[in-house]
Amino acid sequence: MMSKLRLSNSNKSIVLVGHMGSGKSTIGKNLSKKLGIDFFDSDKEIELREKIKISNIFSLHGEKYFRNLEEKINLKLLKYKNVVLALGGGAFQNPSVRKVALEKCNCIWLKCSLNLLEQRCNFKKNRPLLENTNIKSELLKLDKIRRENYSKAHLSINVGGKTKYQVTKELLNQIKLND
Repeated sequence: MMSKLRLSNSNKSIVLVGHMGSGKSTIGKNLSKKLGIDFFDSDKEIELREKIKISNIFSLHGEKYFRNLEEKINLKLLKYKNVVLALGGGAFQNPSVRKVALEKCNCIWLKCSLNLLEQRCNFKKNRPLLENTNIKSELLKLDKIRRENYSKAHLSINVGGKTKYQVTKELLNQIKLND
């Protein structure tokens, strides 16, 4: 269930990492409400800045352009204190983003099975890395690449089979253990 360090209720931000479809945005919004602090979704911030959807950024400019933009925006967001931040699925792969997040924030890996991710990603069609591909095999490939970096998070929690309220409650219990 939980691993590594326990969260402290300091001025450090909480950064949620994990695969697309793991619930970072949903749980992040709920957690920020319960804590009474601001929530930021890095993908939404990118879309606001560019004034287009991420899938369009990928198709118009390519993944390299997107990753450069993602790095710049995430490094800015990681300077905020006492917020909840949901990083895009690939953002924690960036060494600069990962280094700052691990040094300055409380990082939480939202883990779930590839079968659950496949179900969730089949449901939502706004995943540029999954367009025109076998979703399950692409998720498996991404998991092999990303798992090692996700596991560097200070805490991990399995979100499979749980509601956003249950996951939020588990996280809040961890935070309160360290007040």
